[in-house]
Amino acid sequence: MAMDKASWHTGGKAKKWENIVPLFQPPKSPKLNPVEHLWHYIREKGNFKYHTFHSLYEVERHLMAELKKLYLEFDTVKNITRFKWIKIYYDNPLAELA
Repeated sequence: MAMDKASWHTGGKAKKWENIVPLFQPPKSPKLNPVEHLWHYIREKGNFKYHTFHSLYEVERHLMAELKKLYLEFDTVKNITRFKWIKIYYDNPLAELA
């Protein structure tokens, strides 16, 4: 599992799983993980930051609702996750494979 070296990933309370091997990214390298920007957006705009959930099911339901909203906001997702160094083909992503 790829992750940054945040204290909650590396600290003593971080759970160790026998079948998951962590692959830590270099420090200060957010461009290696564009989805982090998406999670930040969801946390801030999706009412996660100051919301208390009473079950994992509630978290999942709330997250799915936010992801469904984002699914319709292509430009927002593109702007959040796209960096200049990422080459993306929106019209025909499989063109180079042909």
